[in-house]
Amino acid sequence: MKKIYLFAFAFAFLGTMKLFAQSNTVSDSTNGKVQNHFMTSVHVGTVGFGLDFKFNHGIHTARLGYSMFPFHYATVVDMGIQLGANAKISYNNLHLLYDIQPFNKAEWFRFTTGLAYFNSAKIVANLTPEEAVETKIVSLTVEEIGGVELTVDSKGISPYLGISLGRAVPKKRFNLNFDLGSYYLPSPKVTVVGTKLLKNNEDLGVRLTEDLKTYRWMPVLQLNFTYLIK
Repeated sequence: MKKIYLFAFAFAFLGTMKLFAQSNTVSDSTNGKVQNHFMTSVHVGTVGFGLDFKFNHGIHTARLGYSMFPFHYATVVDMGIQLGANAKISYNNLHLLYDIQPFNKAEWFRFTTGLAYFNSAKIVANLTPEEAVETKIVSLTVEEIGGVELTVDSKGISPYLGISLGRAVPKKRFNLNFDLGSYYLPSPKVTVVGTKLLKNNEDLGVRLTEDLKTYRWMPVLQLNFTYLIK
């Protein structure tokens, strides 16, 4: 299935390049013809870091790239007893984006739309007690209590809408530009798996899936460092 998505994105990108190359848009080049530009860029932001390949033809720019967001966080939560919270976040996507410059005199401003396939869009959190529970009635060790693993998964195809600030094509070899926008992720699916005394929590996963079904927007604030190849 992943190979099918890769081929689909590659085919769409090449088709977009061909369409741009056949455009009759007039540029500000000395011979009156639109020049094609090929670029690559490194990006970092709220969707992680990654690499893009870009094709520009006049006011049109197509981007094909990949982003990765691996993150690990550990802390201790006090909920009457000390709970160790260990979270792993993984948001990786293959994206095909299209920029268009709507105003001739505003080369620094573009509208952006497109799609991304998130082959990984998952948060996995593990909660385990840090200490034994001692009462007058019962005494439980950490091993006897067990733990809970909560998974939130939004894997799938996500549309994108936003704006891009900064020149699409560097005047020399390098430039910086910014992206502001949002992905609209698939509705998250939540699963809860418990062990020992904390097992049989499947119903909690169903309730959380219903509660989180509207939490689908993934904001994008991104810095792009672009290199002009040709």
